[in-house]
Amino acid sequence: MKTLFILLFVLPITTLANNKSICGFDDRVPSKNPKVARALKSLTSRHGCTVTMISNSCAISVGHCKKDLKIIEFNTPESTKEGIQHPSPMDIYYVNQESLVYKNNGPGDDWAVMKVENNEFTNYAPGEVQGYYEIANEMPEAGAFVKITGYGYDDEFEKNFAQQTNIGELKSYGAQERYRNLPGLISHKVDTMGGNSGSSIVEAKNNQVIGVHSHGGCNMTHYSNTMNKGTSIILNKEFNKAVKECLDSEKEED
Repeated sequence: MKTLFILLFVLPITTLANNKSICGFDDRVPSKNPKVARALKSLTSRHGCTVTMISNSCAISVGHCKKDLKIIEFNTPESTKEGIQHPSPMDIYYVNQESLVYKNNGPGDDWAVMKVENNEFTNYAPGEVQGYYEIANEMPEAGAFVKITGYGYDDEFEKNFAQQTNIGELKSYGAQERYRNLPGLISHKVDTMGGNSGSSIVEAKNNQVIGVHSHGGCNMTHYSNTMNKGTSIILNKEFNKAVKECLDSEKEED
């Protein structure tokens, strides 16, 4: 575990705001999950969002990351003091912009579905090489453990916007009082930071995707009643439809 109270004295206000998505202590650990990619606007970007493969060519993220859903890269190295480091060109792919379907309406309705082009060097689809997750058919019970892998901010330069993962509790799903018109809402207690947006929410027990993480809410000090948020694929009808249409279109191409 890492204690982060020192950051209160050294980080700018914008960065401190992001710390609200850490649920107590920062328990994220470096990971090498080939199914999860970093999304960037360009190869000169300093940071971006997160994308997850759900078939050979279909991927999911969130709508508020639309500007970063241009390039996705897998098997990324640790960052350096100079910033993020890129993988081999054989692990870099481009998003088909015409395929992108998304909504950006806040927690419970913030999602994106897209197709990813074959690698220009290998001509393989990303899911053929990196693998992909299956989509869950039903939501697990509240209290189940879920895991989130992504490319969030970290004060340690090697981990900063490099891939990390964490496991926490699924607190609730469906419309809450504040979000009563958003039945697709997911609330969870998994540590995330800026850059984790778009990370898939995966049920730890069966390793299937139930949704995507989109918004922070957890607090480092008063975290017992605060939660991070996302959107359910199963409960958000439009998200569910977009996922099915992407998967079906891939079957038609085979």
